Amino acid sequence: MKYKKKKTRSRGYTLNGTVDHVNKKYAFIVIDDFSEDIKVRSRYLRGAIHGDKVEIKVSHQLSKRNLEGEVIKILERKTTEFIGTVEDSKGFAFFLPKNKKVFVDFFIRKKRSDKFSKRKKYLAKVINWGNSSKKPEAIIVKCIGNIGENETEINSIIYDFDLPTEFPSDVKEETNMLNEIISEKEIKKRKDLRSLDSFTIDPDDAKDFDDALSVEKENDNIIIGIHIADVSHYFNVRTDINKEAEKRATSVYLVDRTIPMLPEKLSNNLCSLKPNVDRLTYSVIIKFDSNLSIIDYWIGRTVIHSKKRFTYDEAQESINNKDGLFHEKLNILNNIAKNIRAKRFKSGSFNFSSNEIKFRLDKEKKPIEVFRKKRKDTHKMVEEYMLLANKLVAEKIISIEKKEKKSYPFVYRIHEDPEESKISELKNYIKQFGYTINTNEGSLANSLNGLMKEIKGKPEERSVEKFAIRSMSKAKYSTEKEKHFGLSFRHYTHFTSPIRRFPDVMVHRLLSDYMNESKPKEKTYYDIMCKHSSKMEINATKAERESIKYKQAEYMSLFIGKKFDAIISGVTEWGIYAEIVKTLCEGLIKISSMKDDHYIFDSEKMRITGRNSKKIFRLGQPIRVLVIDTDIEKRTIDLELT
Repeated sequence: MKYKKKKTRSRGYTLNGTVDHVNKKYAFIVIDDFSEDIKVRSRYLRGAIHGDKVEIKVSHQLSKRNLEGEVIKILERKTTEFIGTVEDSKGFAFFLPKNKKVFVDFFIRKKRSDKFSKRKKYLAKVINWGNSSKKPEAIIVKCIGNIGENETEINSIIYDFDLPTEFPSDVKEETNMLNEIISEKEIKKRKDLRSLDSFTIDPDDAKDFDDALSVEKENDNIIIGIHIADVSHYFNVRTDINKEAEKRATSVYLVDRTIPMLPEKLSNNLCSLKPNVDRLTYSVIIKFDSNLSIIDYWIGRTVIHSKKRFTYDEAQESINNKDGLFHEKLNILNNIAKNIRAKRFKSGSFNFSSNEIKFRLDKEKKPIEVFRKKRKDTHKMVEEYMLLANKLVAEKIISIEKKEKKSYPFVYRIHEDPEESKISELKNYIKQFGYTINTNEGSLANSLNGLMKEIKGKPEERSVEKFAIRSMSKAKYSTEKEKHFGLSFRHYTHFTSPIRRFPDVMVHRLLSDYMNESKPKEKTYYDIMCKHSSKMEINATKAERESIKYKQAEYMSLFIGKKFDAIISGVTEWGIYAEIVKTLCEGLIKISSMKDDHYIFDSEKMRITGRNSKKIFRLGQPIRVLVIDTDIEKRTIDLELT
């Protein structure tokens, strides 16, 4: 929704925006092209719910940064369909949406034959939004399934986060018409790299391979190729495929399925860099000297013929054992990647550890194992070359601008400096463990890396790292040439995953426009798409986390009545969050269940203290817990101290 500001008869002005209903008491209205969100108390929403587009009057200013207002008109409903449960009565029923940001229930006018079960979830459609004195009215469209069953719960997440379930028919038709044969005419337009020993390295369950690597020796120099699927070749900005990809902006990875940005024919076939077939690519070819310094690089459209598909484990085994196909090339790539990585950390790039949770599911998609994904050298190696390619592409655009003395619109991946207040909170928090950081300009990143080394292997490691990550700003897409604080890169973009991220597709197109001296779309388009892509990335991340929480609650339902070692992962005024060491699942110990004392929450030191016993519970502290209950529908695990 475009920025709109107009005067009204009363003091104040009106704006158009989208409702973000954060809790029962109030919502925020997110305004495009406006730096601050507007707070609206729930009683002034006029029936608007989360996701609706509204016109608001800004009527009250608490401070220069905190604006309040009220909804004066609902412009567009985000959806009329919801998933939830039904409370059945004799002549009527009420529908309770399970979306955590929807705080209203709907009246259901029952037929005599209608019977609803408390153990099932339903899809309801609102037919009348009501008014201030009358509830919205809905009808039940269909039963989704039994509460707790995989399809029911995953579909509930899909509806809650407004994720697409299938591609529109026009997109399917357009995709089916795509030619699978690469013409000689197209190959002649590109640098032919089919003779190179290129190969992919991906997870064992991957189907879309959007990057490949190659390495060759040239006298005393080493030439490394980073080859990325040329997705933008297969559809232009006017196609239905493009419109759908713009809308989705990203693939979504739920625990049991992927919701792709592109149709399968593109993502898993035409664009996927499968072995033993010709594939169109966009390559970054980098020349290193004997000191492993970059002396030259080239970016352009290519064609490759991957010779091998490695899993991360297979590539690691080849590196460790120094045998197998391409083991020498893999070792060269790994050694150079380690050198690049060390230089990156030395220049201030963060070294936070990865804590990605994975599940092993049975045939019914029930979790039978939870584990933390281990990062091997091969994971780090591939990551390092992707980071380098992204960095060099951004620098290429800057160099074109300097050469031609023009400013070009481009899509950057930026990461702003953390807020001073957040870093101050972090500094106060780590002080209780005896640590400190240098917050002076230019010193913070290296100081944080030093902190990560200090806490390695200590009981407080996870909690301090978690607090440090929460202190950081969120990375986002922007047309502004701002730095990436976390990576310590002056300029950075996303170029290496066009199968699953739309910003990468835009970057490919912009590169081609500038190198071919073509005119790209207006900057306004990229501003809008950057904001949309950042928003959809956040939405996807939340949906993915919700699916993980669902599977964690389902898994822990097998262990009710069992005791475990745990680490305190969060402290709030209502209780202690603890992560079970063995299962990596997080549960809540409610303060109301701690009967031995009256406990007081200290928000500054992030701990709770017993008023009489002076017993302290803080982040990172080891404890012993009992699993007392789980709620798969609410995604919660209830614990007690033992």
